Amino acid sequence: MRKFLLASHGNLAYGMKNTIEMIAGARDDIQAIGAYTKEIPDLKAYMDAYMKNRDEDEELVIVTDLLGGSVNNEMSQYRMLPNVYVVAGMNAALVLNLIMGEDSIEKLIAESIQAAREQISYMENEKDSVEEDF
Repeated sequence: MRKFLLASHGNLAYGMKNTIEMIAGARDDIQAIGAYTKEIPDLKAYMDAYMKNRDEDEELVIVTDLLGGSVNNEMSQYRMLPNVYVVAGMNAALVLNLIMGEDSIEKLIAESIQAAREQISYMENEKDSVEEDF
C-alpha cells in the first residue's frame, strides 16, 4: 500500500488535503500536517513518533511545501528509511497525479513532477488562446 503525507508550514497542507478530497473524494491514504502550529509545535518530535509507528512495508510519499524550507529539511532526513520518498513543491496538480497514479514509485514521482510543471503558466501569455476558446 502507498500513503501520502502532506507537510507544510502552517495550514497549507490541511487546505491542500481539503482541495484534493473535493476533487478526488475522501481518501484514507492522505494525511496532512501543519508544522509550527498548536497541533504540531515540534515537527521533529511529531515525525519521530510518526515514523516509529509506521509500517515499513508501506510506501510513504511525503510532499512538502517548499524546497529548502525547514519542513522540507526535516522531512528529508527520513528519505533514507525504507520506502520513504520526499517530494518538494506541493501543488494540487502534483498531489493529484501522485494519488491517482499506479506506476512504480520512482516513475510516478517523475511523471507527477512533470505534470505539475506543465500546469504552471503565466496566463498573460495564454491570452490569445483563451480568447479564441470563447
